Amino acid sequence: MGSREFAIYDYTFQVFTVDAAGKVVERIGEMNNGAVARAAFEAAATQYTWSTIKLRNGGRLVREIRTGGYDDKTKTVEILSRSD
Repeated sequence: MGSREFAIYDYTFQVFTVDAAGKVVERIGEMNNGAVARAAFEAAATQYTWSTIKLRNGGRLVREIRTGGYDDKTKTVEILSRSD
């Protein structure tokens, strides 16, 4: 078996935030398991305020959430829009 120095890691699912122009701001996670990817996506929606969070499966957009501010009374992040 050869050197792993130049190994390519190809993850099926990616969770990330984007700016208004659609450019990736932060990569939250990359994984090969769809259930884990959806869980990471939903968890990110509870933590990232004023963000657009996307879940992609390769080149296909699976889900997108736009979040608002943090509500001190309910202790949650407001979901402004969701597409599944």
